[in-house]
Amino acid sequence: MFRLLVVDDEKIIADGLYEVLRYLPNLELDVYKAYSGEEAVRLFDRTRFDIVLSDIRMPGISGLQLLDKIREKWPTCKVIFLTGHNEFSYIYSAIQYDGVSYLLKTEGYEKVIEVVGQSVREIELELKNESLLKQAQEQLYTTREMMQNDYVKGILNEQLNIREINQQQLDELGLPLRADESVLILLGRVNSFQNKSMYSYRTSQLYRIKRIAGQYISAHAVYVETVNEKSDLIWLIQPLPGHAAADGWDQVLTYIKGNLELIQLACRESVGEVLSFVLDDSPVSWEQAAERFSILQMLMNYRIGQGSGMLLLDKQLIRQEMRQAEKWGAKKPSFRHSRLEQLRDQLEHGQREEFEKTLQECAFTFAAVDSMHYTPAMEVYYAIGLVFLTYMNRWDLVDTVAAKVGMHKLMQPGEHESWQEAFGYLIQVGELLFSLQSQEEERRATAVILIVQKHILEHLHDPDEISLVRLAELVFFNPSYLSRLFKQVTEINLSEYISSARMNKAKQLLGNPDIKIQEVAELVGYGTATNFTRSFRKSINMTPQEYRSLVLSR
Repeated sequence: MFRLLVVDDEKIIADGLYEVLRYLPNLELDVYKAYSGEEAVRLFDRTRFDIVLSDIRMPGISGLQLLDKIREKWPTCKVIFLTGHNEFSYIYSAIQYDGVSYLLKTEGYEKVIEVVGQSVREIELELKNESLLKQAQEQLYTTREMMQNDYVKGILNEQLNIREINQQQLDELGLPLRADESVLILLGRVNSFQNKSMYSYRTSQLYRIKRIAGQYISAHAVYVETVNEKSDLIWLIQPLPGHAAADGWDQVLTYIKGNLELIQLACRESVGEVLSFVLDDSPVSWEQAAERFSILQMLMNYRIGQGSGMLLLDKQLIRQEMRQAEKWGAKKPSFRHSRLEQLRDQLEHGQREEFEKTLQECAFTFAAVDSMHYTPAMEVYYAIGLVFLTYMNRWDLVDTVAAKVGMHKLMQPGEHESWQEAFGYLIQVGELLFSLQSQEEERRATAVILIVQKHILEHLHDPDEISLVRLAELVFFNPSYLSRLFKQVTEINLSEYISSARMNKAKQLLGNPDIKIQEVAELVGYGTATNFTRSFRKSINMTPQEYRSLVLSR
């Protein structure tokens, strides 16, 4: 829906154009009117306008002066000037600008509708314009590094579906890696950051470190790099294209191992930072990258503690940790805590299907565990329960949930007979929260629409009070969103509701013979009997007087 403003100091002209343009079904315009340039400028401060239809000569701020204000506030707005035959030289300079056209005042409403329709089509075309797409593409390049970082972190934190890890995605993001090739993971930590917590300092230092490391790594490998929320540096590395798989990996591993100490030294000398590194001892598939990365994080945290400058390259040590994880495979179910963050995000963003899938995966992990004293399962149960409890407290849902499923079990896994039953209870709570979330969204939407409808019915006599901009301000929404929400809840357009409310009120008033037609017109917001009669005939197929006679004759 586009917004159009009619500006004319002659009220009869402004009112007439307003009534003609506001009910064009094929254009769906949100139409406003102003009786002076000053009033128009005040409206420009409140909302965006897409088309302005203005008289060229007005007292105070003229049409040409208004054009300057429009270009300052809303530069893409289309401007249509109404002019007389003897004013063409006055307007000539204005129509040299893009988006400015004119109409002769003698051309009538049909010509006005035609020119306004043309302006609407031009706006729609510009929204699809190739230049805008080109501009968006240029902006995409400037944000590519951020998108690359998010993509890599999504892989390592299991926030991406495995289907999203493919060559097309890598190419579109400009990542020089191959989806059909394994990756080698290198994890680095700046130990000397612990006493320097300023964000700008950390960011600039990490940038310098990445550049130094890149100079060494790029000679024998291709890579992508990212920094996680803990300011750890992560590299995903592959051999240079064209190298045989086995020989390529042997060369890369030998080269990276041989240069990590030089990278540490260079960063210490030129950047003034102390780094620790953990290098994986073998490449890993993309599907297993998140699991392998969690092992490297464990090694980094476990081995260095508060120490600094560690360089962990011993494959036996890494394999020992990996074998331990495999050894636990039959006894200790594998659970990565990134799933808890996924659950939290999915609940907050209303992603019901994704949430249910993640929660089912958590339940499946511990379904076969016999002992209810198994601490890893207890840890996960408590963590999920805390996610739920935090959400319920924030939205004041504790009493509602307690009445339906029993809150006493939420932080008490011992209340359940088995882990299968315990996680089944969590699934039940999750389903309830999403149902309550959906109900609450519907309740809020209905409450907003009731406020809007009540305001409309109480202010039918005042067009300014029932404009889309004013109604949006009333409920603190964007006008376009309010328009969509109203249609979603009521299944009719907001303009249709206003028109229907006006007609119903008019028919009620016309049943009273003591109220004049002009008074009825004013009470339902049409201003003049002429505008009211035109709209009433269009809606009811008879004039107000004919309708009154029909009602009173019964």
